[in-house]
Amino acid sequence: MSITDTTSGKPTVVLVHGAFAESASWSGVIAALLGDGFPAIAVANPLRGVKYDADYLRSVLVHIQGPIVLVGHSYGGT
Repeated sequence: MSITDTTSGKPTVVLVHGAFAESASWSGVIAALLGDGFPAIAVANPLRGVKYDADYLRSVLVHIQGPIVLVGHSYGGT
């Protein structure tokens, strides 16, 4: 089961926040992407360490069907 709608033919944009933010900080970006027809989600980065956080992100990404554009800000980009 996919966590996103893949009917648009566009890649799913997955946004990962940095250490001093939360997933809601992407709300304006999500609104703009959805308005342009892109499926988009913001992952709640647990901030428990790079390996733990990367494993958690991977566990989210495996449920997304089709191409993904992964965007990480600051710590979220590591």
